[in-house]
Amino acid sequence: MYDPEMKSQDIVGVESEIQLLARETGVPVETVHEIYNIEHAKLDRIARIKTYVPVLLHRHVKELLQMQRTLNSFSRE
Repeated sequence: MYDPEMKSQDIVGVESEIQLLARETGVPVETVHEIYNIEHAKLDRIARIKTYVPVLLHRHVKELLQMQRTLNSFSRE
């Protein structure tokens, strides 16, 4: 996720967050990155208090990835 307004430390934080979500859910980093960016854009548009966006984003993306993984495991059976 590239945003010219982001500081380099913020970019590193986002990348490490994506790595963490990939490890926690067993989903490839590329997939996590794509979903993370989409959901971040959605939350950023509607959130009135931006302070909570990272926490809400982590929780929401993790739930989405776990649901996707569960659905994929059912479809293989």
